[in-house]
Amino acid sequence: MSFRFFLILLILGTIIAWAGWLLVIFYLDPTQLSWLGFLFFYAALALALSGTIFLAGDLIKSKIIRNKLLYYRVRSSVRQSILFAMLILGWLLLKSLGVLRWWNLLILILFLAAVEFFFISSQKHKDSYERGL
Repeated sequence: MSFRFFLILLILGTIIAWAGWLLVIFYLDPTQLSWLGFLFFYAALALALSGTIFLAGDLIKSKIIRNKLLYYRVRSSVRQSILFAMLILGWLLLKSLGVLRWWNLLILILFLAAVEFFFISSQKHKDSYERGL
């Protein structure tokens, strides 16, 4: 699959996810919903945010970082878009449960930063292993 085809599919998927999220917002009553309605809300929002953040992040990285291989740029953009969407969704979930405090948000940020550092360090270890260092 070419990168251009991947981007077209991602743009279409992101548009569909935003449309699905808007349909959930406008056509489902939160007072009448079960857990399934909230699952649709958060799932559509997660997909929409991940796609949007990926597209924006990859566009910025393509302008700033020109000497990196496409595979590494896309891989890091996907990972970072998912983690950033998890941060936003975690914030929204904590807010909706009424337990959002600064220390809860700080713990969430630190956890997601640790996950990102884990992926960065494991990739550097894997790259050095493949080069025989």
